[in-house]
Amino acid sequence: MRNADGIETALYDGVPMTPERRVEHALAWIAGDYPRKWLRLVNLCEEAAWSGWPRIRRGDLYVLASQQGLDITLCREFRMDNNLWSVLSRYLLMFRPSLAAVIFPKTTKALDDGSIDFEALWHDQVARNTFFRAPTWEAAAKRGRSA
Repeated sequence: MRNADGIETALYDGVPMTPERRVEHALAWIAGDYPRKWLRLVNLCEEAAWSGWPRIRRGDLYVLASQQGLDITLCREFRMDNNLWSVLSRYLLMFRPSLAAVIFPKTTKALDDGSIDFEALWHDQVARNTFFRAPTWEAAAKRGRSA
């Protein structure tokens, strides 16, 4: 079921897809094979930026993985829905602000109103020792685009 903005509001089990659940879903995706899956995603995006891609979107990840020679089973892990990419793109910018040159998350009130502490949730659910270079994706975008 989609809301007026076209955003999926329920998981397959019928549980409402609140902003917090969207973040938890993305963190579960990362934590499932951390740090390998996360670092593969970071590397895909950095390689694309360095090779001149003007913009990285959710649909580009599978193509990028294929072009970089990843095994097809690894490529498939980068086929994701918008709910997942909307959160992962924010974490990518917080982790690597320089990716703000190629990743442009759409501001979403539900995710960006300041009620979700992305960094604290990551540290609770993925890895406590991860260092984010920016506290929010907006700060990362400002820093990354000015660098």
